Amino acid sequence: MGPRHLLQTAALLLVQAAPQRKASQYCGHLEYWNFDNKCCSSCLQRFGPPPCPELQDLESQPLSLLLDELEVLEELIMLLDPEPGPAGGIAYGTTRHLAARYGLPATWSTFAYSLRPSRSPLRALIEVVVAREPSASLGQLGAHLAQLGRADALCVLSKLG
Repeated sequence: MGPRHLLQTAALLLVQAAPQRKASQYCGHLEYWNFDNKCCSSCLQRFGPPPCPELQDLESQPLSLLLDELEVLEELIMLLDPEPGPAGGIAYGTTRHLAARYGLPATWSTFAYSLRPSRSPLRALIEVVVAREPSASLGQLGAHLAQLGRADALCVLSKLG
């Protein structure tokens, strides 16, 4: 029995002895099973938001610019205005969550989503935010998307830069 065989055997024993860490079926998007507390915990709280691309060039650009850039807006609508799943579940990091970050009540989100498919909730949100807060910037939108863990939407937003 050579040293290589002993190493392989030791590695196999270590793997078998290690506790199996499987994702819980009860944890949601951007959550992990915390074995210490025996509950779901937020990935964002533990690891922070995902790294952002884009955004120094867009930091001071007005949010209203997005209403003029239809290609980018349409891509964001596809990402952030999802249809409810087959069980009627709500995805995480959608326009509903952005609306809450901008201080709009849940009733506004319900109304905005009731207007689909003729009207995009994201477009309605941007129009409301620009009307209420003309100084709102793309950088602020980018920060909200990062906090929601939407790196995919940040990449789309970076196309404006």
